Amino acid sequence: MRIALTCSIKPENISEKDKERYAEFDSKETINDLRDAIKTNGHSVEIIDVRGDIKEVLSSKKEGIDLVFNVAEGLDGFDREALVPRICEELEIPFTAAGSETLVNTLDKAKTKEILENNGILTPRFQVFDREDEKLLDDMKFPLIVKPLLEGSSKGLFNENLVEDMESLKKIIKKIRNNYNQAAIVEEFLDGREFTVSVIGYSNPLVLPIGEIKFDHLPKDIHHMDSYEAKWIYDNPKAKHNPLKCPAELDDELREKIKEVVLKAYKVLDCKDWARVDVRLDEGGVPNILEVNALPGFMKDPKENSRLPRAAYSKEWSYEKLIGEVLNSAIERWNLD
Repeated sequence: MRIALTCSIKPENISEKDKERYAEFDSKETINDLRDAIKTNGHSVEIIDVRGDIKEVLSSKKEGIDLVFNVAEGLDGFDREALVPRICEELEIPFTAAGSETLVNTLDKAKTKEILENNGILTPRFQVFDREDEKLLDDMKFPLIVKPLLEGSSKGLFNENLVEDMESLKKIIKKIRNNYNQAAIVEEFLDGREFTVSVIGYSNPLVLPIGEIKFDHLPKDIHHMDSYEAKWIYDNPKAKHNPLKCPAELDDELREKIKEVVLKAYKVLDCKDWARVDVRLDEGGVPNILEVNALPGFMKDPKENSRLPRAAYSKEWSYEKLIGEVLNSAIERWNLD
């Protein structure tokens, strides 16, 4: 098949100031690894780095595209991840992964949690703040974790964002509003084990081996949560510690509970082909959904601890096999055989 690989490639020589801004973008090496994996599965590939003219580009190439393999994150706006899927939907070009509505919903943490709650899926109690002077709901209990409403890859989620009092809460909400120009979502912090769960497929989705995010390697002053510091500073290819244990050590009952709630979330949010779901246990040991990433990371090098590929490797899949499974799911879903 003729595949158009739509992506967001990190600019070269990023300044320290812009590292967080481009945290969700992929390196040229990662995109080349993905291109090569698609080729290994027997397809031709054209890389398209998504820019402002992407609608014109896809429209002009439409007759030469059988499928868009989309991993483009977009840079700005509440619907940035939905840009390529929305254009593909309009132009009637088949594409991998979730549709535009799902990507709008999963980027917005509050919308995700509302959909989960409406379907009886546990998620930490939350409240959205447009301003720091809004009243905290009476049933919200400290400690609370404060996040930008519309970011991924732990952008804007720093160690200081776990707060114990109103003064600290207001400070972080104000900082998020000023630095990210968006509302903050405030959640009750669950102090249980944290897992990351990858799912492949559509009609009969498959849960890959469950990974546990370990925090015991962090310095004493760094909270046990998936903060920007934990994810990007203390977890890197040069680090001596591996924070991801995959497969996680789980008894059969807990494993099945996690798989059940993850698959339910995957389906009610209408994820397709692949996604990654973050889960924490509450004080009763019950799995709660934290977030759903319908455009998951896919770095090939296991030292990068990219969580979905690590889960695939634990199943003894190669990187090429993983990408092939995503392609096969999309090909079946769009009846492209």
